Amino acid sequence: MNQTYTTSKLIGITLILLSVVTGIEAVEEPLSGFSGEVVDLKGKGVANFTFAIQPMRLYNGSLVPDDEFLPWRADATGAFTVSDLQFSLIQLSALPDIPLDVFDPEKGKIPLEFRHRRIESDKKVISIQIGAVTLFNMGNPDFYEGLTFALKPGENIENVRVIVKPRLRIRGRVVYADGVPLANAELDFDMGWRHETRLNYTGNSGAHPSTDADGYFVQYVDKPGFYTLSVEHNDLSAGAGPFLIKDDVQPEKIIFTLEGKVDVIKLPPKKIKTAGEIKLGEPSTPPAEGVWVINPANGHAYKRIQCEDWHDAQRKAVEEGAHLVSINDESEQHWVQVIFGGQPFWIGLTDAEEEGEWQWDSGEPVTYTNWVIHPIARDKSPDTEKDYVVFTFIRGEWQAISPESLLWQVAKQAVIEKDGLVSTIGR
Repeated sequence: MNQTYTTSKLIGITLILLSVVTGIEAVEEPLSGFSGEVVDLKGKGVANFTFAIQPMRLYNGSLVPDDEFLPWRADATGAFTVSDLQFSLIQLSALPDIPLDVFDPEKGKIPLEFRHRRIESDKKVISIQIGAVTLFNMGNPDFYEGLTFALKPGENIENVRVIVKPRLRIRGRVVYADGVPLANAELDFDMGWRHETRLNYTGNSGAHPSTDADGYFVQYVDKPGFYTLSVEHNDLSAGAGPFLIKDDVQPEKIIFTLEGKVDVIKLPPKKIKTAGEIKLGEPSTPPAEGVWVINPANGHAYKRIQCEDWHDAQRKAVEEGAHLVSINDESEQHWVQVIFGGQPFWIGLTDAEEEGEWQWDSGEPVTYTNWVIHPIARDKSPDTEKDYVVFTFIRGEWQAISPESLLWQVAKQAVIEKDGLVSTIGR
């Protein structure tokens, strides 16, 4: 009797629970959404920024973005509205700027080539501002550098601000020795990296970008600094570098010519000192004298030569169809310092023709200077006689000197540059 009563109670409870569960499943949670704008670091709207909204799931104790996603795109002003979201914990990440239908979200998967990072966004999400709260990107490249946040069911948040910035990239072209581009091919890249100022901080990584029909490729990198590259395809290889990559300094004209097995140009390991550590008589390890070195950032060739003074250096530059080096921006300054620094050498800056009117020996306009803060050698001559400039061994600073300066006697080297221009001043 008691057993029959107990069984009846259990059946009744089960029916009640089934009814409750069925009722719960029948109730749909209200949809969520958010709206706002995508801006750059200066607060300017970023037109047509494409991004993914992905639900987050628990995997081995960690939250990871699901393969399913919803693609969205901001309008021409950077404004966007995301609506009808059925999940509360989401990640926002950048997508490549290609047609949304390519992603085919109805299949519930990110395309294979995107998941394998063969197609990448040229921007990354830096932070997301939601009211008084700002979420910052800590840089997890495995998850496409997205940011995760939660939405309550039925919640629609306004005035969300998504801040993005361009990714660091290397753009180059691979050609055969006869100039024919290596089209639609996967490359085997080896990248050496060195910190811009802490030159003993180094690293290496590999990559596999693909060329387009004209042989061009784009490779994104995560860290600023100096890079040396080697590329291999079948039994051919080529190399380039070192060159500087950081915000607003990204090489666009690197040409890799496949002419057979060659050794990649590499920075001397742990021998290049920071500018503050370089002292007279203690040089870094420069390339051999008389060897032209290509700066991939601008495609110009540079060479160290021996000379008696500025005028002798200019004469020898003309004989080479070149000019004394012109340094036009901070990137070129740092590249020249890393490659040729260690001993003082002449550069092409002078005001010999008109006092106080500095000009480059090449005729290029003066757009950048790096004058010495504290002169490193006494020069009793008046400033009107200090007409020629030496690239010093103290942080690569420039010092105008006269023939009476000790530096005039020490500077027996110059760096010349070949870019189609030729020395003209005083000739």
